Amino acid sequence: MDGTSPAAAAILERVLAYLDGKSVAACAGVNKPWHALATLQSARRIECHVAQLPLRIARSRRRGLLGSVREVDVDVSFPDGFLAARQYERRLQDAARALQGAGHVRRLRLHAAALGAAPSDDEIRFGALAVRVLADALPGVAALDVGDCPAALLARGQFAGLRRLRRLRWFALGRNDRSSAAALAHVVAANVATLAELDARADVSDRVARMLCGAPHLARLNASGSPLSDDALLALVRARGARITHLELSDCARLTRLSVGQLTPRLLPRLAALDLYNVAAGMDTYAAVFHAHAHWPCLRDLKLKPVAAAPRRLGRAGDEMLEAIASNCPRLVALRLFGCHGITDAGLSAVLGSLGHLRELVVMHQPEDPVALDGDDSPEPPAQGAAASTDTDAAPGGLLLSLPSINDLWASMPALPSNALPQHTRNRAPAAAPDTPCLSDQPTSAGHRPFTSQALRRGVRSQRFNLLNLDMAYDSACAEHLAKLSHLHTLCGRVITRHAKALLESQFPKCKMMVWNID
Repeated sequence: MDGTSPAAAAILERVLAYLDGKSVAACAGVNKPWHALATLQSARRIECHVAQLPLRIARSRRRGLLGSVREVDVDVSFPDGFLAARQYERRLQDAARALQGAGHVRRLRLHAAALGAAPSDDEIRFGALAVRVLADALPGVAALDVGDCPAALLARGQFAGLRRLRRLRWFALGRNDRSSAAALAHVVAANVATLAELDARADVSDRVARMLCGAPHLARLNASGSPLSDDALLALVRARGARITHLELSDCARLTRLSVGQLTPRLLPRLAALDLYNVAAGMDTYAAVFHAHAHWPCLRDLKLKPVAAAPRRLGRAGDEMLEAIASNCPRLVALRLFGCHGITDAGLSAVLGSLGHLRELVVMHQPEDPVALDGDDSPEPPAQGAAASTDTDAAPGGLLLSLPSINDLWASMPALPSNALPQHTRNRAPAAAPDTPCLSDQPTSAGHRPFTSQALRRGVRSQRFNLLNLDMAYDSACAEHLAKLSHLHTLCGRVITRHAKALLESQFPKCKMMVWNID
């Protein structure tokens, strides 16, 4: 792609918007069209420290490119020992005056890379001052990203001048502070009329959720790990569910089947992504949501992890849920099910044989022994002797600390060569024949059987898989079905035979295989 045609130039312009400064500079050396597009992209973004911001703006003004600036990425950390306090305040005032005429800036990202775990008083004082000065100088920004700022810099009233925000990224991993949640509520209240995307995670409270009920343009909400209650979620979904397209509620400890069971296509007709990982709802609740008459025409990304349940109470609930998903979610691209119960080869076969757009599939059984649940589909209360131990699993803010299972870590592991896993050869049974299924008749510790080649008897409709992680023992029959795919990037599972491994490696030489053992 040389970038000379209008179509190629339009594609390159969109691609360059996702690259950092070094990558854009490298693209500028390809040829003249690429150099022109990379120069324009570099002019649209200013990335520097707040003390260098006046010089960068003056440079863009001299080159006549100040009107092209659309994004400002500023490091607001205080360089202790680099400038005196008065000089630093003067630099901040110069930066504010330089940005006053930049009404064309649409995105503001603030971060503090140099601040440690225990910032000093001067770092907190001047960092908060820089945040307030930049926010007041750009009142017309539509996107604000402060996810990498410490909570000490986000006091209430810092963003009082921002009234037109459409996208807000507030929370980053490692920050869950009451002052941060209060400041978020203040920002949401000021921009509720224009807010369309909110990524605040654990800082989303019931107060913020009720404010969002009055947001007419809300389409994306990430409240993962938040103390959101059933009443607040139901009020939000009933008020704005017709426009919501992305809803992430993983690790919300207060959500139960009372709210999860009412997430229906009638309330969420445009939903494209739903994340209910580690929510206090069982497989029966998910089966009630994804039943045979629930049609989800826009759903593309689905992630579920139910709480443990007794297999004797489930019956075919898991298979029926997968069959309903296969028939009622025709545009599904990513399906990730962790800690599954009641799913057999029949349910997995329905998914693989029906969904033609599927690119990521993760179906893992519950690795631990199932726990019996009562009739309300909720965990049993702990015994009196175990009351002290349950208090240690709670976070200071009242959130339960949910540790990911080995299946979740395995699905998100970086690529490893298949021969990197230790293989014990002493006192080992001879390898199975190529046509002999491996471990298909051996139940796991939890009483579940791994999937067998019978799950592929209907074939695989989708021809391209970026990730295929199944609780399966891959034998020669499975490898023959998978070898018919046109693309397979990552394959995970329980066990794979040497013959199946050789067959898949010959068909997909670049495929990354991460399996527990090679038999």
